[in-house]
Amino acid sequence: MSLLVNKITISPEEKNSFAENGFIKLKKLFTDEAIDKLRYLTAESNQVKKVPESYSGDFSRLGYDLENAVTHQIYSEENFKNTLKQLIENELIFTQGVGFELKPNRKGFHFHLDLVSFNFIKPEDLGYSLWIPLVPINTKEQHGGMAYVPRKAYPTSGYYALRYELIQHKDFAEFCQTEEFNYFEFFYASKVEEMVLEKNKVEDSFEVGDALLLDKFVWHRSVPILEGKLPSRMAYTMRFVDSQARYSKIFLDGLYSLIKSNGDETLTSFGYKLTDLKEGDLISKSKIVSC
Repeated sequence: MSLLVNKITISPEEKNSFAENGFIKLKKLFTDEAIDKLRYLTAESNQVKKVPESYSGDFSRLGYDLENAVTHQIYSEENFKNTLKQLIENELIFTQGVGFELKPNRKGFHFHLDLVSFNFIKPEDLGYSLWIPLVPINTKEQHGGMAYVPRKAYPTSGYYALRYELIQHKDFAEFCQTEEFNYFEFFYASKVEEMVLEKNKVEDSFEVGDALLLDKFVWHRSVPILEGKLPSRMAYTMRFVDSQARYSKIFLDGLYSLIKSNGDETLTSFGYKLTDLKEGDLISKSKIVSC
């Protein structure tokens, strides 16, 4: 079996930058074969064409829980594990794959944190996303990549905690029915926050095989793809949680209740597959997941 992941070395400077900012560009992490297989998986998947309003996305296609043998091979390869070990102390648990396709004149996601994707773990526990563009991203031509903001520019330590407390508050359901709730951006950044985020954003170019690792506390958004030689931008994202992350059905139920109260459907039911866990149990104890 051929390798899908290249062996790369993280410099001390890169490691420190990741610890401080919450994101890192990993150059030539994947082989051409890996990209070809992920491109096929994403293109052939049965994705939704209209993203629910609660997810605040404007994509040509978006699909959650897209994974097969190629995904398993990637996170099982030693080169992949060794890359993550250079950056993250604890073992990571793969949770899901997500496929995206963005065509010109589509905006993608607004600035957000991955609240929905990590809705089944405690607010303070760690989760990570590995974003893999399946076409070249050129910031001087078509763009189509991602913009992300260093944690120090706009710390997010209270973001998850606030929402965790809100969904448990006895008056929150009533508040959701008021006009005031319409001015509170629950799932993504407000217009005022976007002013700060836009000022401090980072946008990189990517060659095919590069990837972006970011933790769940990093603000990020899609960068629209312009008209040009590429008809669309496809990307595949792998989600992971820290092996010490704890299950929270309270968070899961509360967030999904809010999404459904808006008349939207949830796009993933991953958290509900962890039926062998109780509130506060380590995710790593579930038979459903793989380290």
